[in-house]
Parts: sequence; structure tokens; C-alpha cells
Amino acid sequence: MGMEDEERKEKSERDLVSNVSKDVTEKKVEDFFKCLKKVPNKDAQVGNGEPYLLTRTTELPPKWDGPYGTVVLVNKPKGWTSFTVCGKLRRLVKVKKVGHAGTLDPMATGLLIVCVGKATKVVDGYQGMIKGYSGVFRLGEATSTWDADSPVIQREPWEHIKDEDIKKVVASFSGEIWQVPPMFSAIKVGGEKMYEKARRGESIELSPRRISIFQFDIERSLDDRQNLIFRVTCSKGTYIRSLCADLGKALGSCAHLTALRRDSIALII
Repeated sequence: MGMEDEERKEKSERDLVSNVSKDVTEKKVEDFFKCLKKVPNKDAQVGNGEPYLLTRTTELPPKWDGPYGTVVLVNKPKGWTSFTVCGKLRRLVKVKKVGHAGTLDPMATGLLIVCVGKATKVVDGYQGMIKGYSGVFRLGEATSTWDADSPVIQREPWEHIKDEDIKKVVASFSGEIWQVPPMFSAIKVGGEKMYEKARRGESIELSPRRISIFQFDIERSLDDRQNLIFRVTCSKGTYIRSLCADLGKALGSCAHLTALRRDSIALII
């Protein structure tokens, strides 16, 4: 094979790799934006600027880091961290400043507001919005993380719990209440996130925080009495895992969170 033939072969291989990389990148973009959720209400914007609201029904922004940036409402898949979502978007759109407005645990799905570029300046405004969740509590079983991401470490009787008991306890959790955050959380103590301390086996007593529960409804299936289906609307800073664990204790048993979805954020549904 001559020199010219070798050069043509190398160029052909480079072009093939380039085309494959381009196809893979485009597929990643397409797959990622399948997770986008429609944002029908522009009144939900905050700040003096007007970030570009990206949805399934809008075109891609002419410039991601425009005068006021871009706001994306992502339907987070199960298994992804909120940081993962930001990282994927950061790499895809080639903008350094990307941040989310309200962490969702890896096991949770649903709405995650992500701000790109100059829109990161109004993240705090989105974080303070009222949020709505739905999911499942499982009675009689507890885990170290208070959710299904760790093995069951405690079992307590739950068969004695009546529907009337649940209604009374749920009513006591309405309005302004004090709540202790879980050890496995992103709250920082001494410059370190709590879940990092918890993984080392350290135990720190966290101070309770005042939160607001605006609506709290629970349904109990006739076929499966151990699992409670719930809907809750709450203020910033509410941990649904803590709400579940506290509910289990108040019912004379224990409980952990087995499913969670963020259904709404203020005016965004």
C-alpha cells in the first residue's frame, strides 16, 4: 500500500469516527430532551430578567447563555442525581454555569428546574417555591437512609394501625411543624455534607427546622394495607423522607419511603 493510499485510509477512518461521535452526541441530546417537561405558565418566572424557558414545544434557544440565560424544567429519571442532570446539560450545551433549584434524591423522579448561564442568578427565587409530591410510604420497615436506597434494618408491628389512626396523625402534620432533616442529606455541617459523615458512621444531632405542610392526603388500598399512597404540598426545606419516618413513629411503628415523584413547583405543573 502506497503513502497516498495510507493517507486516504487514515482520513476515511477519522471521518468515520467523527461521524459516529456526532451521531452519538445528537442521540444523547435527543434522549436527554425527552426528559423535558412542558412549562405552560410563564408567570412562574422570577427576577427582573426573562430567562428563555425551554420546553418540549419550544425551539432550542438561539443562545443558551443569552442576556438572561435559559431555564429548563427537566423530568428527572430515577437513578440520576440532580448533579448528574446539571452535568449532562453542561456538557451538551457547552455552558459552564448550570445549577438546579431544589435537590431531588436519586430514587425520586419528576420536576427539576435547571438554570443555565445568567439564569443561575435567579436560582434562589425558584428554590423558595412551594412544591407538590406524590409517592408511597411503607409501614413497619425502616432503613438507615429513610428510603428504599438502603436495606431494611428495623421491623415493627404495623397491623394494628387503623385508617382512623392515620387520619388523626396526618391532621397533626398539617400547617407549620418542626422537622429534623435526615442524616443522609446534602445539608452541610462544618463545611461537609451530612451524607458524607453518615457514610463514615458518624452520628450528629441535627436541629429541627420549621416547615409548612399545606396539604397532606393519604390513601390506603384494601389489598395492600402496608403501603400508603400519599400526596403532599409543602414549603422549601421539607424532607419527605423525614415526614415518612415521623409518620411511622407517630403511628406506633416505623416507615420508610419507597417511591417519590415531584409533581408540581408553584405555578408550574
